[in-house]
This record gives sequence, C-alpha cells and structure tokens, in this order.
Amino acid sequence: MTPGVGNRLARRSVVPALLLTALATPAQERVVSAAPAARVNGIVYDSMTMRPLAGALVQLALVPEPNRISSIRSQPTDSLGRFEFDQVLPGTYLLGFQHVAVDSLGLRSPLQRIDVRTASTIRATMSVPSAKAIIRTVCGREAGRDSLAVLLGSVRHSRADTSLPGAFVSLRWGEVILGGGGSMQRSTPIVDSFANDEGWFTACVPGDVPMTVRATHGTDLSGNVELGVPALSVLRRDLYVGASVAELRAADTATSGRPLGERIVERGRGELRGIVRTLNGQPIQGARVAMFSGTGETVTNERGEFVLQGLPFGSQTIEARAIGFVPGQEIADIVEFRPELAEFVLLEIDAYLLDTVRIGAARQLEAAERAGFERRRRSGTGYFLDESVLDTLKANSFKELARRVPGIRFTRGNTLADTWREHLEFTSGQAGPCTPMVYLNGARLVHGADLDEMIHPSSVRRIEAYFRGVAVPAEFASNQTCGVLAIWTAPRRRN
Repeated sequence: MTPGVGNRLARRSVVPALLLTALATPAQERVVSAAPAARVNGIVYDSMTMRPLAGALVQLALVPEPNRISSIRSQPTDSLGRFEFDQVLPGTYLLGFQHVAVDSLGLRSPLQRIDVRTASTIRATMSVPSAKAIIRTVCGREAGRDSLAVLLGSVRHSRADTSLPGAFVSLRWGEVILGGGGSMQRSTPIVDSFANDEGWFTACVPGDVPMTVRATHGTDLSGNVELGVPALSVLRRDLYVGASVAELRAADTATSGRPLGERIVERGRGELRGIVRTLNGQPIQGARVAMFSGTGETVTNERGEFVLQGLPFGSQTIEARAIGFVPGQEIADIVEFRPELAEFVLLEIDAYLLDTVRIGAARQLEAAERAGFERRRRSGTGYFLDESVLDTLKANSFKELARRVPGIRFTRGNTLADTWREHLEFTSGQAGPCTPMVYLNGARLVHGADLDEMIHPSSVRRIEAYFRGVAVPAEFASNQTCGVLAIWTAPRRRN
C-alpha cells in the first residue's frame, strides 16, 4: 500500500451518515437482552484480479440509533484477504471496507448490516465493486458503448516500489475508418492520463484492441508496453518507471543481411532471467530473446534458460522467437527491489496453423448420454423429465422448471452471506429438508452455485432426481446422503 494511505484510510469511516437512515431500524427492534459476545469474520475479494484483497481496511461500526455511530472498530485484511472481529457485543452494526484501489476510483464498497443477537460466528464476504460499476463511474456518459473497457493501475518507481502521484500515462492504438466511396483511412487515437494524489491512473479505452502504453515521471520512464483489455471489463496493470540512458545504435545487420541503419535505443543496469518452453514443457534451445524495442539480445541455452542484461528499469515488453514457433511476448517489470523471472511458452507453427478439421463426435456423445438416461429411467429408482415434457413448459428460469419435480423447493439461507440467494432443497423424507448434490452434464457443481445464472431454461433437455433413501446410480456416486439432482443441457433452442 502507498505510504500514508493507510493512515488516511484509518481516519476515514466507511459508513456514511447518509446511509444510516436507510439501514436503521425502529428502536424496539434494537432492544436486545444481554448475551455473550459474538465473532464476525470473512474475506474481502478483489473482483478485478479474482484474488483475495490484501491490505484492505475493514471497519465494523455500531449503530445504537438512527443517524448515529457510537464506535468503530478497524482491522486490515491479511495476505489472504481475511479479517476477524472478536468480542462483538449484541447490537446492530454496519460492515464495510476501504482500499486504495477502490478509493482512488471514487467508489464505495457495499455496506452490510450485521445483527448480533447470540453468541455465534457471523461470516461475511465483501468484494470490490463489479467491472460494470467501475466502467460506469470512470467513463461517465461513454459507459453505454457496447465495447468499452477500463485500464487502471498505479505508476510506481522501480527502485523502491513507491507510487508516483502526477505521473503521466499515454495510451495509443490504431483504427481503420471506412470513408465515403470505400476509401479507408488509418488513425491513431491517443488517450493521456495523469496519476492522482495516490499514484493511480484510469483510462477508458476500446475493448479487444491492442494498444501501446507508456508511463513517465520526470526523467524516469517505462518501455512501450503492449496490451489489450477485453470488452466490458476492467484490467488492472501497474506500470513501473526507472532510469535509462538513450544512445544511438550504430548501423546493424539483420538476419536477412540487409542493414537496419542507426536508431536510438535505451539501456540501463537492469537484468532479466527466464526460460523458453514448448506447450508440453520442453525447453527450446537457441531461441532469441530481446526487448521488443530491440535493446539487448541473447540466446537460450540447452535448458531453455536466458539472461538479458543492460536493460532499462521499468515495465518492458520482451519478445522470444524460435524457428518453427509462433513468437511470444510478455510484459516484464525490471525493478531493483526484487529479481524478475520471465517464462515464455511458444506454440509450434504446425499446431497453430491447422488445416480445416471436421468434428463428428458431438452426436455420438449425445447418443451415449441419452442411452444412459434411458437405462437409469428403466431402473425405476428416481424421478425423470425429458424433452416430451420440458418442451411443453413455458418457463422463464431454471427455477420454474425445477419446481415441476415433486419434492423440490427453493429457500433462502439463514446467514448474512447467503440470505439474498435462493438455494435448492429436497423436501421428501422424514429427516427434514436437505441440500442435494447437483450434476450438470455429468460434472458435479460446487455447492451453492446459482443455477438460474448458469442454466437457461430453453437449453435443458433432461432432468433426473434421486431423493434420500434411493440408490444413487454409480455415475453420480458421492458421500452426499441427501440425494442427487442431475441436469442435462444442449444448445439453446429457438422459440
């Protein structure tokens, strides 16, 4: 985290007073009898990098009455994004978090209401706002474009890993515009951005378009980093800048024997080690590795290893080439405070440029799945629905289809983490409702998966249900005693 940012976050409450009115409850609902203290723990996720968010400041605020906070407890998340508050007394609380990655964008993390009534452990999961929310905040009016994306990150120094407020970031990409009469014009749009007081920059860019990014701060600069951002998504990429020396390179000769002429190259004291492999992990000997700008060049040894020296510090694009393989590029951060290791995986040209192939296994696989379904239905041990019934149902969600199976219901959870989502349960049997194991096209799903989001009702072809006490077929064998729900789908049918 940027020095000083932690102190600023510690002084800032993540519970705005304007939100207290909407979340507060009548006084009689907050009167609780004395009870032993509880524990509140959970994990904070970074939805941009799909990893736990380390260094976030989590705050638990007691709300004794509307528009008033009596106390705030704060705790940073560890390297795995975990936090925990113990000795939480009965009452109503608001839980939220702050992090420089969120605060620099002008976003606020969603607040959660925590009601502590008994001595229990309450688990809460929080995350950085979604890509859609970030695009809407950063891009404003342009957020409605169907191919927009956001590139964000911090500009940092390669010597001490400190953020650099006021650093300049320039992005450019190529566009081809079709004019009147079929004429084509090429343009190079440029988007410039300055890092804010905490060293963070943001830029709205077209999605799925290769672009060149370069950061500068005073006399320190990065290389021309080549990257692309998927459409309707957010890519976080920190850029390192460092010192380099520009020199005029004398006339050189390419492998073709033609002179390249003089050009300006950047050199420094940086070093990069790495390895070049094939897709199956075999080292590639004799591969040429160099900066994309042409600075420095080396050849891999018999173990596929290489060492590039004399590189300028900062984020650089490195390229590896070998005869018979498709060239590969990687972005390497050449910094002084840690060694950098790069790994290239090159694809063979013969495997990359395939002839037209015809795939004929899909129909055989479908026939095998159907034969298994019919075999299990003849056993008479479960409940079955096939296309003859499903095609007659006008369901708008998978939930509506599943309710056609006797003994299935959808219910909400009992904890804060799952109270907003409905879960599928089996209600048959005398032992009470339970959660079955769910299989989709023969693969077991993770417990708690949102079936409405994963399965479109028009794609469902067959459903099997095996309730508690029924012998489960070997294909769905597990240690789950509640039962099994098996779903088979195919490409969507047109209405």
